[in-house]
Amino acid sequence: MKDLVEHMARAIVDYPDKVVVTEEMEEDHIVYRLRVADSDMGKVIGKEGRIANAMRTLLKVAAIRKGTRAILEIGEGVGPRRVPPRAEVEREPEPEFEAEREPEPEPEFESEREPEPEPEFESEPEPEPQSDL
Repeated sequence: MKDLVEHMARAIVDYPDKVVVTEEMEEDHIVYRLRVADSDMGKVIGKEGRIANAMRTLLKVAAIRKGTRAILEIGEGVGPRRVPPRAEVEREPEPEFEAEREPEPEPEFESEREPEPEPEFESEPEPEPQSDL
């Protein structure tokens, strides 16, 4: 499966000699870490991550056929970004009420005014005057 990831990556990058795939066993699955040249990162990830997701799907299918689980991580040798826990920072309490808004100024010209809404009900049509001819 390592060869599969390497083969897919080498096929789409400009610098195939810089493709590095490492394999690590974790708990109940294998993690494949793919590293490529910085200029090739966009090609491996693809628009909205489509290429990366396709590579992950193919890897999962290959892993299922072998009866195991596999994960593909793409980047600089690091897994999903693990953010260190933040130090507790004292925050000011949020106000429990909304600040009052200032009224909007009236428009100066009639053309700037918004048209008044039409009534929601339909009025009965007025009867037409009949002529005595």
